[in-house]
Order: sequence, then C-alpha cells, then structure tokens
Amino acid sequence: MGRTRPRSEVKLAPDSPNRTPTAIDALATLAKTLLLPPGGPLWIGLLGFLLLRWRPRLGQRLLVVGVMVGYGLSIPLTASLLNRSLQGYPSLVEPTPIPAAVGAIVVLGGGVRSDAPEYGDAPTLHDRTLGRVRYAAWLARQTGLPVLATGGRPKEEDPAEAELMKEVLEQEFGVGPVISETASRDTWTNAVYSAALLREHHIDTILLVSTAAHLPRAVAAFERQGLTVIPAPTLFLNDQPEPAEFKSWLPSIAASAAVHYAGHEWLGRLWYAVRPMSPEDFGTVR
Repeated sequence: MGRTRPRSEVKLAPDSPNRTPTAIDALATLAKTLLLPPGGPLWIGLLGFLLLRWRPRLGQRLLVVGVMVGYGLSIPLTASLLNRSLQGYPSLVEPTPIPAAVGAIVVLGGGVRSDAPEYGDAPTLHDRTLGRVRYAAWLARQTGLPVLATGGRPKEEDPAEAELMKEVLEQEFGVGPVISETASRDTWTNAVYSAALLREHHIDTILLVSTAAHLPRAVAAFERQGLTVIPAPTLFLNDQPEPAEFKSWLPSIAASAAVHYAGHEWLGRLWYAVRPMSPEDFGTVR
C-alpha cells in the first residue's frame, strides 16, 4: 500500500479537558433504549400486556406486533440487509495508493468493557474498538503515518477510551508514539476535537478508521470540520444469508446484536439529518 513516511514528521498534542454529560446525552440514551431492539419490541409487548384488562383488542394487537417485530429484528436475514445497506465504502486493499497529502491516521473508539475480571476488573477495549485499533496499527506499519486515537471517558472514574487505545497500540501492536484525544463523547465531538488537533499541525487530509457500518456517518462528521477524509473501513459484516435457507430465519443473539448496531447507526444518521450540528453541539448518537 502506497508509501512509507517517517513517524517523526508530525507530533500531535493532547486536547482539551473532558466534558460533563448533559440532559441531551440522557435523552439520546433514552431514545436508543426505547427505539432499538431488543428494548423497542419488548416495550411494545409490555404496553400490550398492560392494556389487556382495559383495552383487550388493542392489547392483543400490540402483543402480536411486539412478538413479530422482535422476531423480525433478531434473524440473520434482517441483520445482513440492514448492515450491508450501511457499508458504503470499499476496503482499502493493495495496491491502493495513499495520497502524499495524507498526514495522519485517525482511529475512532467503539466502546469499552468497564469491568474485565481477566484484567483485575479494570476497563479494557470492547471487541469492536480492538478491531479498529488492529487495523489502524496495520495501516500505520504500511504507511509510517502517525496515529491519533479519539475517545473520551465512558465513566468519569475510568480512563479515557483513547488512553486505552494508545496503550494497546503502543504496547501490544508496537505502533507509536500515539496521541490520544480524550475529550470527546460521541462521533460528532470525535470529529470536532480531532480536527482542532490536526489543524494545529497543518494536517487537513486523513485516513479515517472505523467499523464499515459506522464509517459513512463518521466521514460526514469529519468532513463537516473541513477535513479531507479517505475512508478506511474495517469489521465488515459480509454474511449473505439465503432466504431459502432455514437458518436464515432462526433468531440468534449475534443477529440481534448486529440489528441493534445497524439501528443505532440509522438513528444516528437521522439525528444528524434533523438537527443541524455545530462545533458546540453534544449528545449525538455515538
């Protein structure tokens, strides 16, 4: 892939302090709980059950709707359709050239496991974040570009997600030095704070690493900050269940999780579309 560049060319600086969660953060979390599976279908069914005594016909209909929606949102066929519709960027594969203008690799956090018993109940990276970090490390070795990890604190008492990403990149993947942006709490502020750092060092073109389904929304956020973005997707969901196969219609935990993630992304896109965003805006869907 393309070129090799000395890592010492660019040194990035830490960013601003962290932010206290707002009421909009709480509302966004509530909306996700009420609308996304499995919560959405369960709430529909629960409402139907509670109405059975006073409005039996309506209650029965809501129960049926809850069961049917819950089933539909937990099968591999639905998971594949929803996720593949989000994966708008192809993978970067050999011999894809990396333009000389690219100044850094930016990798977005994707979640933290707060209490990992195998690490002494300390926080560690979610599997989704680890997949992004691994690909960023591979790109860094291929190109010699510096890496900026971005992600704030899920809990005030925990280390920032970007700090954990930096630790894994440097100590486990041998990539560095890595700079961490620790103030952000969502995709939009990932872009706002990372862009501020990059502008300080005259970088306006980046490789942006994230999950394939998440990347279109992330690219839009970073481009709104005036950056030129080359998408570097990873963690594709490429399963293609056949409608004629029985297993494509069998509910599974994996399918339900994939549908939840796709719904999260569609909800985030809707949020960006209906609410004009500015650098001061927070509380977006992560």
